[in-house]
Amino acid sequence: MRSFLGATSICLLGALGCSGGGETPKPPFFDVTGTIVDLHLTEGGDVMNVRDPGQFEIAALVPGEDGAPRELLAEVAEDGTFRIRDLPEGPYDLRFTELYGTGTRPPRFIMGAPRTIDLGRIFVGRPEAESIATANTTELALTFDGLSPWGEGASIEVFSLGAGTIGTLPAADGMQPALGATQVTDFRVATSELVVPNLVAGDAGDLAYFTQMVGTSGPGAPYRSVRKAFGPATFTLADGATTPVEGTFVDATSKKLAVSIDDAAFQALAASVHPEATIAGKDVRIGVEPGGADRTSVSPTPDLLLFSGLPAVQPPAELVYGNPFPEGWAEVAAVQVSYAVTHVMPTGVPKTTAVAIGRTGPVSSFSGAVAPPLGPPLDIRVNDQPAYGELLGIGKTPTVTWSAPSLGKAAAYVITLRRLDPGGQLTRTMASFSTNEPELRIPDGLLDVGYYYYLRIGVRDEFDSTAPLQAQSSRAYAEAITGVLSP
Repeated sequence: MRSFLGATSICLLGALGCSGGGETPKPPFFDVTGTIVDLHLTEGGDVMNVRDPGQFEIAALVPGEDGAPRELLAEVAEDGTFRIRDLPEGPYDLRFTELYGTGTRPPRFIMGAPRTIDLGRIFVGRPEAESIATANTTELALTFDGLSPWGEGASIEVFSLGAGTIGTLPAADGMQPALGATQVTDFRVATSELVVPNLVAGDAGDLAYFTQMVGTSGPGAPYRSVRKAFGPATFTLADGATTPVEGTFVDATSKKLAVSIDDAAFQALAASVHPEATIAGKDVRIGVEPGGADRTSVSPTPDLLLFSGLPAVQPPAELVYGNPFPEGWAEVAAVQVSYAVTHVMPTGVPKTTAVAIGRTGPVSSFSGAVAPPLGPPLDIRVNDQPAYGELLGIGKTPTVTWSAPSLGKAAAYVITLRRLDPGGQLTRTMASFSTNEPELRIPDGLLDVGYYYYLRIGVRDEFDSTAPLQAQSSRAYAEAITGVLSP
């Protein structure tokens, strides 16, 4: 569907026609309807969760009487359904903004949105799971035996499906187990530093898996993978206290993956990423999805194998990993090559950014040399000017265009607007857009004079505009990047 903000001219008269004279008839109207109900995967089964309507804002962007965009806010019911009333016939764009902490997340725009839309997502963990509140004193005291000899790259990870808790367990005092150790006694770990530091509640049915990642060296670059595991275990992590956990690690079911990366094929796409892009590295990841292959969550999920190599390095001929998780949890692999581009702002401060080309899918779909299935978008322009160099004075509502990739077929494009810090520090995402058109007009209010930005434009081979916030476990992607932009 054509995007309103991307359209250069729109006839709003719909079925009534575009008359050349007389009184202009009013266009027909329609309502946008949808749901914003999330699915949570837990130990006890699937839980549907309707969030507080005050946590988000949904609006349609349509042309006003003067041709400028105007917003129509959604009415959200307590059951998670919503309606935006009386939109004029024709294309419209949808904006979704949600609260996060004391502020809001960057807005997401679905350009040329459908009239019925599902804004729900799939999460791991109970909706009511609580975060750790007492950071400095909430610890686990681990007493484990049966570990693989401790060495470089070793770590103990934890994952609880019910709580959503996940991450590497760091030593509370910074002291790792001794090299070669196969057991730990009263090993204190800081749970507040986890990726998702939620309280595991055994009385709510939460279970926890502990895995040991082991570093492997030899021919090819080193990698880390699960070899041993303990669990599922049940306990309650008490906030502000030390909770003991004891157990014996056993070998995880051993599996293998043999892949290489087609260096020449990825190198051939570097200039399409950006004329100055260079290959920065290669990555292979294997993880598990508790909901299965068809229900990919947006939450962090456990790693089984992690490989990260320099541009000239290939993965070992055989990657070995273990999987201790239930059979119904899907193994998903991702192979990608990253490209680096350095932006230099007019202040003279450089900032290096990485984008990627790759694909994800079932582990069984990977073997042999992996080549890119999809290329980046081509010929990116802002206000019809090539956008790979510095472009100043583009205005606050510039038009961005690009061409389809030379490799593969684009189902959709995902555009991310990023603001550079003048001092080279944190780069902020200002907004993201999804569209199936090779054109986008940046809405007013996102670009400010005196700041510097760039656009990351990604291609996707799969995208469901009727459920735009849901993730796909199998997809190909490729990204390109502009130069420095300023209004």
